Amino acid sequence: MLYLWFAGNMLYGAYAAADGLYFGLVIQPQLFAFFTLLNILQVYWYAHKWSMAKTLVACVVLCAAYAGLHVGFWQADLRAIADHRDSAVTFLGVLPAIFIAVGFFPEFYVCIKEQSVEMSNFFIMLDILGGVFSTISLAFDHTFDYVASITYLIVVLLDIVLVFMKVSNADITSETHVRYGMRMCSSPYD
Repeated sequence: MLYLWFAGNMLYGAYAAADGLYFGLVIQPQLFAFFTLLNILQVYWYAHKWSMAKTLVACVVLCAAYAGLHVGFWQADLRAIADHRDSAVTFLGVLPAIFIAVGFFPEFYVCIKEQSVEMSNFFIMLDILGGVFSTISLAFDHTFDYVASITYLIVVLLDIVLVFMKVSNADITSETHVRYGMRMCSSPYD
């Protein structure tokens, strides 16, 4: 999941820079990729017990790969735009949305398997609002970039699916507790 989001944001950052989107929309995928990289490194640090040196080497390698691929895809986007190859531009703009969307599926699988959504409500709300406001900001550009909006709207849609899964799992859990006479705690101190 994290690797797909890391790659998807690298691709989207290149598309956003080449397409001349607002600075905030260009820097946003770079920041998201950076925080995703931190999460990837934390997994190796804590779960796999990597040493500090090994984690730092992985960080340098992933940053170098990110930078090289980002510049390469940015140049490919610029070339496709300059040559008026609209299908290539569309492909390079939609590909990040596919990576990011596919990155949600492991989370969906875990949610269905465990019948719970472990993501925080605050994170999901911020993610939805970020997608909505990013899409709205595209409307203030000279022309609305439908290809760029796909990435934001797919995140909003998939986060809303997570919200529905969270609500339906909460209903199932509360119904089970009521049926079997279990007491539901509203706080850890009850």
